[in-house]
Order: sequence, then structure tokens, then C-alpha cells
Amino acid sequence: MKFNQYAYVEIDPKKQIEELKNINFLPVNFEKYNFSDLLGTLFKNLLAEAKTPEAKTAKLSEFAINENETLTTFLAQNPQAITKNEFYNVALQLLGYHVIYDYDLNNPIDCLNKHALPYIDKKEFTLNELPEVFYRLLNTRSANGQILIDVMAAKGYFTQFWGKNEFLFFNGKSLPVFDTSKVIREVVYVESDLDTDEDGQPDLLQTTIFRPDESNIIPVPALYTASPYFGGIIANEAKNHNVDENLEDATLSNYPKYVAKPHVFANKPSSDNNQATEEAIHKSSYALNEYLLARGFASVFAGAIGTRGSDGLRITGAPEETESAKAIIEWLHGDRIAYTDRNRTSEVKADWCNHKIGMTGRSYLGTLQIAIATTGVAGLKTVVSEAAISSWYDYYREHGLVVAPEACQGEDLDLLAETCQSNLWDAGNYLKIKDKYEAMQQDLLKKSERNTGQYSDFWDARNYRHRADNIKCSWISVHGLNDWNVKPKNVYKIWQKVKNLPIQHHLFLHQGPHYNMNNLVSIDFTDLMNLWFCHELLNLQNNAYNQWPTVMIQDNLQADLWHQEKDWNNVDGQTSTYFLHQDGELQKAPDTQAKEQKFTDQGGKIFKQAKISEQQWQNEFIAGNERWLDQQLRFTTDEFIHTTTITGRPTIKLSASCSKTTGQLSVALVEIGTRKRLTDTPSFFRDQNQEFGYRFGSQMLQEFTLTKATPAKLITKAHINMQNYADLKKASQIKENTMYDFEFQLQPTYYRIPAGSQLALIIYSTDQAMTKRPLESEEYKIDLTKCSISFQQK
Repeated sequence: MKFNQYAYVEIDPKKQIEELKNINFLPVNFEKYNFSDLLGTLFKNLLAEAKTPEAKTAKLSEFAINENETLTTFLAQNPQAITKNEFYNVALQLLGYHVIYDYDLNNPIDCLNKHALPYIDKKEFTLNELPEVFYRLLNTRSANGQILIDVMAAKGYFTQFWGKNEFLFFNGKSLPVFDTSKVIREVVYVESDLDTDEDGQPDLLQTTIFRPDESNIIPVPALYTASPYFGGIIANEAKNHNVDENLEDATLSNYPKYVAKPHVFANKPSSDNNQATEEAIHKSSYALNEYLLARGFASVFAGAIGTRGSDGLRITGAPEETESAKAIIEWLHGDRIAYTDRNRTSEVKADWCNHKIGMTGRSYLGTLQIAIATTGVAGLKTVVSEAAISSWYDYYREHGLVVAPEACQGEDLDLLAETCQSNLWDAGNYLKIKDKYEAMQQDLLKKSERNTGQYSDFWDARNYRHRADNIKCSWISVHGLNDWNVKPKNVYKIWQKVKNLPIQHHLFLHQGPHYNMNNLVSIDFTDLMNLWFCHELLNLQNNAYNQWPTVMIQDNLQADLWHQEKDWNNVDGQTSTYFLHQDGELQKAPDTQAKEQKFTDQGGKIFKQAKISEQQWQNEFIAGNERWLDQQLRFTTDEFIHTTTITGRPTIKLSASCSKTTGQLSVALVEIGTRKRLTDTPSFFRDQNQEFGYRFGSQMLQEFTLTKATPAKLITKAHINMQNYADLKKASQIKENTMYDFEFQLQPTYYRIPAGSQLALIIYSTDQAMTKRPLESEEYKIDLTKCSISFQQK
């Protein structure tokens, strides 16, 4: 596995020496040392776990420099140089690699090359080269994925700087010089301009802060995570909506309107400022925040309206939700009032904050970053939005159909509101808002129209992309190409907006489902974010804007390969069009003799009889398991001669009919060929732990690995209500057994098909994992002469 490293900043040798001195690693008068003494001193400085000079000296004997000598015996000979192999033998041991098991003492360079670890390629190193080689070693990723200087930090190296009340930077990144044993953990109550529970008072929003003790002396930036889950969730999967029901006539939609909740006006901040009086009892819930807290970035969490400790009702996706989450940034920036408690008598200010705020978080947490960024709120400098929804319609609906997020069949907007309405846990709140909460639940269910699945003003109000032009902050999007919870269309569509704005922007696409990527082996994402936040929130000039390519995409054939792209769009490559043939082939030339083909959809009948999981159904279905063949049409290409990349959003053209006045069509693009593929989720390396700081939390390293051979892999798919044949946003009547023409796009992708594999297009109706599962059978016919699929190919 390669430890790709993108966050290392090339700097001048004089600057390297200055930074090494600043961290007390390189002696100020190092030029006066002889080679042997300086080499020994620098190796000893790496041994942060040894707390006395005697202990450090003793530990040198634990390292082998070649097959015959330890580091101790080597230094005792008073050498005037060290060979490349000798130095990197010791370096690899310091980086966590083991002689015999991981590498051969006769050839350490093979191990460095195998893992893509950097080295200075000189025959030997003398006194003048030592600062350069040690600087690069300190910035080299170790076996646990962290750079060596972070490994030293976890062993207590930087406790010598605790209490100095200043940031310390190394290679453009902030170091953990803040005393993590004295983190301030406090709660305040921000007053909003909302009254969602209609009690006549502005909703108070509980806000939890974790900040360095040093922030009482020096202002620090804030990383704000808007998390509706922070106060806990109300999980009730048994209440999920029934999906085993027939489709209804979507033309009966009333296209409901969005109706805003009443607004009030919060008090204005005064000059009064008090200490927070409530201690935080919740723990930080985001690993990246913890890592950066040790490096001087305060971590702020708030669930906003409807969550535990806050007033109001949770109105999923609505503008009120955005406003309430935005209010916390306004307080951090000094533009909004907050109180020490719910009595609203004692003000508290974020005077510890330098008024520069970044946002972090995945899923709903990333979604609220998009929502807030589109307000253009002052103080928000950057967002790192992971696996985020950019339109709630694209999360719960697709092309006129109710389409569930993966593993959430029957879940919907109203049930997510219930999940996050954690202030109901407090009985006093329950008594106060019970009736209004139940009325809101009914309103959400009614206006979200699960019976029709149509787009409306209600959903339009929950489409953040409409307000993308308001975005002023820099932007990083992170998304999994196999995320079928928040489907890739969400990141693809907001990216098409963001990339054209006059802001700095980057995109990371990994091979995971609904996952974080900050502890992947194959990329130094945490270091990149350290670099990024130092630039954006501390004004450090560290080349962050140009340090890595605009678009980074993890390969689906080998996890340690990252493609560096300028963009992710629908024009990058050559358009390839494949036509459906009567014999089940998918070819680039049309079949002029093709006829109609048909299949009979059984709804959920066979699926229920099979008593299997939705995931097993999909695996069997795309692989062409016999029990599902009569419910689909399959068209397959010849084997690919060369590895080919599909990128962007494939477009499907179909001509189809159904035997009823309602119908749904699904299409899947699949790679066929039995071979080993990457695991669906990253594997954890339980012996490789990443420490956030000195005795301050940790996380395990993870990465996608090759698994046993499988026959097929889903690339992308899409669904459509047949009543939306003429307009994807408005239903029309259809007649039984009458052909209608459809053109729509599949979810976006970036997928490499290896030589020897085939591409298959599957046309079907019921997607057991996502669509409704009708109770009755229905026959579908496809006119092959009018059907094709097109995509960008590289």
C-alpha cells in the first residue's frame, strides 16, 4: 500500500533550518557540532517517549543500522558520514516498520519505494545534509499514516511548549503545542430570530464549545460542526413508512407550497460579557475536530432548532433550519447575542474567537455547511463538506419517484425530523411542544407527498443549489463514489455551481459509501486539512491553494492510486453511445432489426419470498442470478480490450410502455467479470492507531483492500416515474400499453473498467432497496430501436 503524501510543502533549506530550531529539534549552534554528536542528538530528539538524556541514549541500542551494528555501536566509532542505506534503516524503524517482517537491512530503499515514502537520494550524508534529511523524515508518513512529527507529538514531544500561548507551525501546518489537559468545555445559548414552537419568544440554541485554555490569552479560530445528532437521536425504525404498496397516480399531486414559520427579533449584543456557567457533558463527535483542537482550533457543536437543549421544532431541510444553524456563526463573529443559561439574563461573548470560522462534518453535518454557505454569512471562511445533501429532493426522491437512501427503506423527511427532535427527551420540553410537534409531523408528511413523489415548491425551498451564487467562502467537497445514501448527484450538481464561482474550491472523491476519509492509508487528508485551515483561518502563507490538484479521485482498481484531475464534469472525454440489440448485446452500432422486448415486474413478491437482505438482492440481481432474470432485461458489451474510464453522468434514452396507468423504470450500469474488487467499506488496521495529540484521543487507520472475487459491480443507476416522461418535475397521464419516450441521466460516476471485463445495462422496474415495491405484477415493454446509453469515456 502506498502512503501518498500531498501535504508536504517544498520550502527553502534556510527555512527548514529555522523551523527545526523553532521546535527545539536542531541545536541553535548545530554548525559547531561534529557529525557524530549531531547525528546522535537528532536521533535522540526523535525518541520523545524517553524523558531523560540517559533514557534516550539507552534507547539508541534498540535500532539496527546494518546487519552487524546497532546505532549505539555505530555512533561510538565517531563516524564522519552515514550512508543512505544506514540512515534509512534507522528511519524505517522510527516510522514503525520491522526488520525481516517489513524490509531487509541490505535494501531499505525497496521498502521506501513500495510505500511511496520519500527519501534524499544521495550516496551518503555528512554534517551539512543532516538538517535536510531529518526535516524530510519528520514530514514523512509513518506506518500508522501520520507524519513522524505527529507520532512524536503523541509521545509528548510538544508538552515542552505548553503554556507559551502561541501557535507553532511546521511545514505549513499547526503543531499540537496547546495543553490538551486543560481544554475548556462550556455551553452557551445563542438567541435566534426564530420562534418555531410559537411560544412568543426567540428560540434559544444550545451551543457546546471545546477550546484550548490558551484561548483566554490569544484568540483562536473556530471549527463549527452543525450536528443535529450531537444531543442524541430518537431511533424508531419500526415507524418507517410502508413501501409495499402500489404506485399512485402522480398527476393528483397538488404541488404543495412552502410556508415559513413566524419570525421574531432577537436582542442585540451589548457590551456585557460573562463567563459561561454550564460545563459541556457531551464529547466531541468528530475526529478531525479533535485532531485540530490539539493544534489550536476551537471545536464548536450545535444541533440548532429542535435538538436537545434548544428550543423549537426540527423542520428538516427548511430555510428555518438553515437560519438557526447560521446563528451560531453570527455569535462567533460577534454579530448575535448568546446567554450563559436559559434565563436570558447574562450575556456571554465569543471573545476567545478570532472571528474566522470554518465548518466540518459529514452527511447531515455536511449538508448544513452547504445550507449555511449559501447565505453568505459573515465570518464563515471555508467549509469542508463531506457526503452532503445539496437538494433534499435528490435525497428522498428521483425523477418523480419516492427513492430511499441506501439501507433506509421507508425513511423520509418527517421521520428524520423525529429522529433529530431530541429536545423531546426532556419532559419539560415534551409537555411544552408535544402538540405543535405532532402537527409539524403531519404537515411534513402531507407536503412531502410520498404518494406522488413529485417536485414542488416545498422541495424547491430545500434545494440549496438555487442560492449557490451567495457563497463567499472557500470550498472543499468530499464524497464517496459508492455512496447510495447521499447519492453522488448531490455533490456533482453543487460542484458544477461552485467551480464557476470566484472562490477557491477543491473536490475529493473516494471509493467508499457514506464514509469519512480522514484516516485513509492512501492519502494524507488530515494533513491537507491542517494546511488548509491554517491558511484560511490563521492567514498562514503555506501554498495551500496550489498544494494539490483541484479534483482528487481515488481509483476503483487500486486504492492507493489517486487520479489528479482539473474537473469532474460531463464533457471530459469522448462521448460513447451504445445501442441495445435483440440478442442481448450492447454495441456501438444500432440494431435495425431489433424488436420489442418485455419483462414482468413482480414488485416485492419474489423479494419477500426470498427472505434476503436488500444488499444480497442487489448482488444477485446485478450478477444475473436466475431467480431475477425474468424481472429484467440485460444488454452486455464485448470484453474491453483496454482499461477504460467512465466519467460524469451517463444519459439513457428509452422507449417503454407498461400494462397499467402507473409505472416505474429503473436502470443500472454494471461491470461484469469475475475478479477481485475493492471492499465495499474500508478495512480497519487495528494495530495502526493515529493519535490526535498527547493522551488526547485516537482513531484507527483504514483503507479499501482487495476482497474475494465477485462476479459483478454496480457502477451507477437511476429511477424514473413513467408519468414524468415529458417533464421530470411534473407528471402527465399515461395509457396502458402505450409507448412513451424517456431521456434522463444516471447518477454521476468515475469508474475504470479493466481489460477483460464487460459493461452491462440492466433495465428493470422495482428496486427492492430504494423504490416502492408494488403489490401487483406489471408488464413492461421496451422498443429497442429507440434505446441507447451514452457516457463520457477516457
